[in-house]
Amino acid sequence: MRCWRKADGSDRIMRVWYFNHYALPPAAGFAGRFHHLGRYFERNGSTFINFCAGFHHLRNEPANADVMEQIKIFDGVPYYHIQTIGYSGNNLFRLINMLEYALRASRLDREIAAGKLDLPDVVIASCAHIFSYLAASRLKRKLHLKVIYEVRDLWPLSLIELMGASRLNPLVMWMKRIERNAYRQADAVVSTLSNAMAYMGSIGLEKDRFHFIPNGFSANNWQVNHESGIPDDYKKEFARCRKQGKLIVVYAGSHGPPNALDQIIKIGEVVNAKELPYHFILIGEGSSKKELVRQAERCKIKFISFLPKVPQHTITAILEQADVCFIGWQKKEIYKYGISPNKMCDYFMSGKPILHAIDAPDDPVARAKAGISVEPYSPHKLNAALNAFCSMPAAEREAMGQRGKQYALKHLEWSVIGKKYYELCAQLAGEK
Repeated sequence: MRCWRKADGSDRIMRVWYFNHYALPPAAGFAGRFHHLGRYFERNGSTFINFCAGFHHLRNEPANADVMEQIKIFDGVPYYHIQTIGYSGNNLFRLINMLEYALRASRLDREIAAGKLDLPDVVIASCAHIFSYLAASRLKRKLHLKVIYEVRDLWPLSLIELMGASRLNPLVMWMKRIERNAYRQADAVVSTLSNAMAYMGSIGLEKDRFHFIPNGFSANNWQVNHESGIPDDYKKEFARCRKQGKLIVVYAGSHGPPNALDQIIKIGEVVNAKELPYHFILIGEGSSKKELVRQAERCKIKFISFLPKVPQHTITAILEQADVCFIGWQKKEIYKYGISPNKMCDYFMSGKPILHAIDAPDDPVARAKAGISVEPYSPHKLNAALNAFCSMPAAEREAMGQRGKQYALKHLEWSVIGKKYYELCAQLAGEK
């Protein structure tokens, strides 16, 4: 392994710790940002350890005892599983699970003192939940480390805006205090939200410590033909729609309140659903799915099909069967600070045009000229955009999709994202 050169001219391997409660090895679920960053750092002469919870709801199954509280390599990336309590659903035990993770992570200085872990140069506290910063800030004080606070969702603003939590809720008020300290004390703040500085600056973040590094994707996932992995019932549904001459619109992802899929059903309230030239196929699971299915049945909606969640490698093949990809948002003030959904990268790389229901100043689809963007929860405008897709030549839709793909390759591939992150960590570590 080659060494990283410090600012004083000496050579040593740069060590980075990444605190992400919901990180997990590829075999246990989805290999996300945490894994791809780890691969980039490891390949470029640094160590990058993912510190994750041994139990969380995104895992296929809890981590085995033989990987707990020690470094294990998965697909070339080191992971350290922290023992946490189990839970089911979104209840008190899930909160305890989060707090236990943060508490145990904050005590990792003991593992360093015992010789079980090497002292890191930089700790990245990823805001899968805000308590990860508590652990990083304690280690910063004890060990004089550099800390990066990584923000993907604005906590607790997301709880207030999207989930209806009260600003006076004691938990929200505690999170607000943690957030304020993070923006004022962290050596750098990375966000996947392009306009987040407008919010963070009002709380105490200095502009020179803000860095926009969006979510990314792996181009390797699109170099293999996975069509044979598409389940038969999915193939039949696509074939049925094509036989009817429908424009196939695919959504693949979580079915929860933030995903605003109920606005698709509202199209049926303003048009003659029996004569629509398009058909939605919604793929995934989530807290809102049962209610969405009930609404569609109650309104006798025939232009929507619901299909179960499929593995990530199958999604790439399914999107290639679509004519248009859909992504929508609620009409909330929070989105003025930016958006960065993981599925956007998949949509871009599918080479398909995107129908984007968004009300925000920064719109990646519009920036890439990769589709049509309309106001969310405006069924007339959604229907008009869908009819525009139906009437435009296939070559024009293809051109839209290719612009999105080229945009993703230039700005969002993990090698591009990893380089930005690596350079930031090297800069901070060199200041020690």
